[in-house]
Amino acid sequence: MIIDQLIYKLLPKRTKSSNKTDAGKVLVIGGGKGLYGAGILSALAATKSGAGYTHLMTDLAKFPWIKFPDFILHPIKLSELKNKEDFFIGIGPGLGITEKNHRLIKYLIHHNFKNIVADADALSLIAKYDIAPLPSSWILTPHEGELARLLNISSRIIKKDRELAIKMGLEKFNCTILLKGATTLIINQETKKISAIHEGTPALSKAGTGDVLLGMIVAFRAQGLAPLEACLVASYIHGKIAKEWEKSGNDQLSLRPTDLIERLPQIIKMIRMKKYTANGSLFK
Repeated sequence: MIIDQLIYKLLPKRTKSSNKTDAGKVLVIGGGKGLYGAGILSALAATKSGAGYTHLMTDLAKFPWIKFPDFILHPIKLSELKNKEDFFIGIGPGLGITEKNHRLIKYLIHHNFKNIVADADALSLIAKYDIAPLPSSWILTPHEGELARLLNISSRIIKKDRELAIKMGLEKFNCTILLKGATTLIINQETKKISAIHEGTPALSKAGTGDVLLGMIVAFRAQGLAPLEACLVASYIHGKIAKEWEKSGNDQLSLRPTDLIERLPQIIKMIRMKKYTANGSLFK
């Protein structure tokens, strides 16, 4: 299949002389008080997806530091964003919908941060304060309910015509939109064409799986992929992991977000080795 071959070509590669700086710097802003898990899931996914550096801006009051030695930790403060314009930032998971966090988003816009992926509470803040349009290099990753809030329309309208809804999102926000679902739809300002990834399964219908996807997207952005490319690669791999989970004899009810992260290396390796089946598709 064409999409399988495209993902193989887009997958970031290393050379013998590659170092951590070449793989980019990721910053996840998430995991407010009592919601550490969401930020941790995104940061773990970013690390597993190849980010050279993984920073996590989170509530540090009771953070389990010793369990995550590969994260560079920061408190959630505006001052921590200074001199980080070259970072690739994922914002929103478990962040909290507060005026303080609204100021974070406004800071990113006013200081010309280009490499932003917004999800979860960041989307709620954008909707609440009607922040639009956004920089064209940004990525929004809503599910249907979140896109409904962003557009101030009923989620029934989204379900009825998802393609029309994502076009409305592009028109309002002027940036790449990834609409999550059984079929993931992606559209960007450059082509204005809708790309579809048909890899979703019911196993992904669980809190935390979107946090994993956010970390994957921002990591692939940090490694040089354009917004549309990063969305395609991340959503494809995300879905393939869930499908392989079920094919391995597990029930779709039992997939955890941490299972997605643990299996990331295997699926990425299978893609890199070009394990195509007879019909040209990856996997059986």
